[in-house]
Amino acid sequence: MQQPNRPTPNRPAPHREAPAAGNRTDATALLSALEEARDLYGELLELVRSRREAVRVADLARFTKLADGESRILARLSELDRVRVAEARALATRLALPADASLADICARIPEPMRARIDLARSELKEKLETARRESSVLRQAAERLSAHMAGILQSVHSALAHANIYSRGGRIAVGANVMSTLDIRS
Repeated sequence: MQQPNRPTPNRPAPHREAPAAGNRTDATALLSALEEARDLYGELLELVRSRREAVRVADLARFTKLADGESRILARLSELDRVRVAEARALATRLALPADASLADICARIPEPMRARIDLARSELKEKLETARRESSVLRQAAERLSAHMAGILQSVHSALAHANIYSRGGRIAVGANVMSTLDIRS
């Protein structure tokens, strides 16, 4: 026996209106896609912030685990984007607008209260998307810096163990023959 979909603790059940039969301005599916995308961008933002904290404390295992969750959310957002585009095109066609009409143009022809709900979902989605994009950029820069720092540490350790101390044209220490030695990391 299959159980009905239940809201998870992290995501409330989306509000769904019963579509009116034959209503050419029914935008329920479009609204649902916008609201779910908005909620997912909120979850994505939480993951980005958690990943930034993982970079701050150099917890690479947690960083990787969080990246997996982020990938799942991004895959679902990609699906929702296709749904949003398809629903917007279908609604635009029903409203005698060009298929590539903007959501603002489509909303102008939808009656209240659906217009207000779509406008609200659209603006909230845009805000969360821009915030997630900005914070993802900060995360990427922090991860790149951590990676460069770790590479520098590895190069220094390799240099100390190889006793090469010879620089190549690129400014990196050229790897010489390996020499067995020890490194006192306590001092």
